[in-house]
Amino acid sequence: MSTSYKKYIKNLNKVSKKLKKQPLEKVDEEVKHLKKCFDIAYDNNCFKLYNYDKEVQDKLKLKMFSKLTKHSASLTFLAIQILAANAIMSKNNFPKREYYFKKKCGIAINHLRMKGSFVISEKCKGGYKLNGVLTWASGYQIFDHLLIGFHHKNSEMEVLTKFKETKGFKIVETPKTFVGQALNTVNIKLENFFIKDEDIVSSNPIGNYTKNKSLSKTVHYALYGLGLGALEHINDEKFKKISKNKLKKIKKDFLNSSNGEELDKIRIKLFNLLQNIITLSMIIDGGKSILKDRTLQRYYRELIMFNANGLNQNIKTLFIEEYLNR
Repeated sequence: MSTSYKKYIKNLNKVSKKLKKQPLEKVDEEVKHLKKCFDIAYDNNCFKLYNYDKEVQDKLKLKMFSKLTKHSASLTFLAIQILAANAIMSKNNFPKREYYFKKKCGIAINHLRMKGSFVISEKCKGGYKLNGVLTWASGYQIFDHLLIGFHHKNSEMEVLTKFKETKGFKIVETPKTFVGQALNTVNIKLENFFIKDEDIVSSNPIGNYTKNKSLSKTVHYALYGLGLGALEHINDEKFKKISKNKLKKIKKDFLNSSNGEELDKIRIKLFNLLQNIITLSMIIDGGKSILKDRTLQRYYRELIMFNANGLNQNIKTLFIEEYLNR
């Protein structure tokens, strides 16, 4: 085991101890608390995985999500985004890569998986002008930069820009949800918003993002971490042991898979398993489990948050098919 690996684990344990001292029941609701938790993890290099090879990255991601998610799935939601931004940057050699590695970068690229173009561009001197709407951009006032996806002719492109209101970049709406208010998820209207050529991160044929995302296990890691947190709140030892074994088995399944379609199916099984574990844990816990400051109640809402955001039609169809085949 390398020195850098050991140092990362040491930092991760230190972060976990610091997070325990935060008012975790408020982290989903108030941006100042979520920002503090995010900054604790960021300042201790929890999200700086791009210098490790892929195999080590995957091991450290699992370690990280196993630690962080039980404290706050909203924090993990942001972690997924900055890890995605860093991963995209690490795969592309563009002029300001090292500069942006030092920034807190979120993402607004999920619309690239949808049919049609939500953000279109016009080439102009020194860059592009963007028009359209970026929906569900999370981490406003937490991330300082944003990785934006857009279409240009037959290509899907990605560019980095500051995540703040400026000419042509307008925060038009903050959607209300029943969980994760502190994520400060916003919609952004782009009106002839100018971006420079030097800030372009990538240009690929349309469909590239969808292809790469289908093989990602990041959400599996995060859901698994939520399951580990739920185990700590089960008051029935027999139920706890059974749940632990089921979670261990499904972890083995997704770790051993490299097939996108199979991973989608495992994700659905993992979601349903966690929903059963959390719900039954709340039933065992009785009426007090629905108190707003109870961890299991928060886990239930956060679980729904993970599986209602960014789902493509294929995963939605698989959820329905799984239900009909029970």
